[in-house]
Amino acid sequence: MDSRWFSVITIVCCVSLKINAQLGIPNNYVCTEDFCDNYLENEPCEGLKSACKVQNSTHNGIIMPSIGPCSCCQICIENLKLGDDCSVGGLGSPVPTGICGPGLYCTANEEDEHPTCQPMHDSSECFKAQKTFDLKRQDGTIGHLMQRPECNADGYFEPVVCIPGQTCYCIDEDGNRIFGEAVHTAAIQISMRCECSRLAAKAQKLLNSRYPILTSRCDYKGSFDQLQCVDDICTCVDMHTGEPTSDRKNITRGLAGLPCFNKRLHDNSTYLRECELVKLNQLREIHDYETLGYNVLEFDTDICQPDGWFSRIQVNDTHKYCSNKDGSVLEPYVTSRSSPEALRMNCKCARARKLLMESNSLELPECCPNGNYKPLACRRGQCYCVDEDGNQLGIEKPAKHKDQLECYDAEDVCANA
Repeated sequence: MDSRWFSVITIVCCVSLKINAQLGIPNNYVCTEDFCDNYLENEPCEGLKSACKVQNSTHNGIIMPSIGPCSCCQICIENLKLGDDCSVGGLGSPVPTGICGPGLYCTANEEDEHPTCQPMHDSSECFKAQKTFDLKRQDGTIGHLMQRPECNADGYFEPVVCIPGQTCYCIDEDGNRIFGEAVHTAAIQISMRCECSRLAAKAQKLLNSRYPILTSRCDYKGSFDQLQCVDDICTCVDMHTGEPTSDRKNITRGLAGLPCFNKRLHDNSTYLRECELVKLNQLREIHDYETLGYNVLEFDTDICQPDGWFSRIQVNDTHKYCSNKDGSVLEPYVTSRSSPEALRMNCKCARARKLLMESNSLELPECCPNGNYKPLACRRGQCYCVDEDGNQLGIEKPAKHKDQLECYDAEDVCANA
């Protein structure tokens, strides 16, 4: 079985179980505390495979709850090795006894009769990006700030991309930028893992909804906000797993009693931030109209970030502008709604510049009037081209020879930004 397919099923099942557990809802009303003890007297569990018992370099696997009544037993899903026969799974397929191990995926080559476990290098976009980087490095076309893509054992992109001396931001498994950004420090990747941000991005992708989607609240780095509330019930959670770490507390009695309450980040009497209130009102209005039989064809896009604050781009009746997290205008990045600059506006440079200014950084990126990165950047006497996220592209040139760069435009370096 393809390990990626199995992982998605596992995530969905685990999330469902965790939500029920947090709400105090039994997953199966037949499953009492004594059920498994009585059940196992007549139906003892089969022994686990040696792969799960040994867990060494040649034999290893994953221990999962069984599909029997109340999951009283455990089963071993063995990690298959390179070249082993496998199955891609699908509706109606039997429960797998093995999945391709880390770094492998199940595929069928033209000359093979059955699918086998093969390295992800040939299909993984992350490994392809690494190979491209390595070839450019051999050719001498890698700049001093360019970073080699980092991949996990399954061939997906690691969650954080850093621009040395600037900021780090979150990406999804496919390498696409998502919410979450912080100033680059030596230890930033220890605290910044983007778990909450990736969960929000995956929910948006899987649900594919035209409407705003409510997920766990994140912090500015893309981890879980340690204070989480649903309706009137609040609890503390682990910033990396989202698992509860405290008792639950009613919001109307004040939040300050919870150990994760931070008066700099949270209000003592209410949990929802202004943007979250706007989002909820929007969802209520959409629901009310659809209840009356109307099809909601036009509505404001989701203006909030996963941390509950306003997104970096906001729009009013006449202008489009880069926004502070409270929704105010991030000067001077304002443009007419009908201008070409507004169509290309992403405000990534404007937000990064503000973060760096707040941390008293001495090196600030130069932004275009619409808040985007200038295609041409210069630092410490060297100039180079950058992409829309501020990452260096190609080798750098001394400032006096910057006109030799492909992105150089003597008239207006912001023309295409």
